[in-house]
Amino acid sequence: MPDREHRDADLAILGRAIRRMREQRGMSADELAGATAMTRQRIDALETGQLDPTYELLLALAEALRIQPSALVADAEQRGSNEP
Repeated sequence: MPDREHRDADLAILGRAIRRMREQRGMSADELAGATAMTRQRIDALETGQLDPTYELLLALAEALRIQPSALVADAEQRGSNEP
């Protein structure tokens, strides 16, 4: 897979991990947006892999979700290795 395709696939996997963690905590996208001082549109872009999050953004998401930032990455890595 070319680098761009690989990066896009990784962002989509990370986005699904963010959504999964949010839903496991019973949070709506609007609630997560409010807890991170982001817009709902940015949360949607993150969860669909259209936005490449900065480290600071990952920290804010993890804090709002009450998890370690590494938990987001680990979930994405674990699930990503199981996808075709």
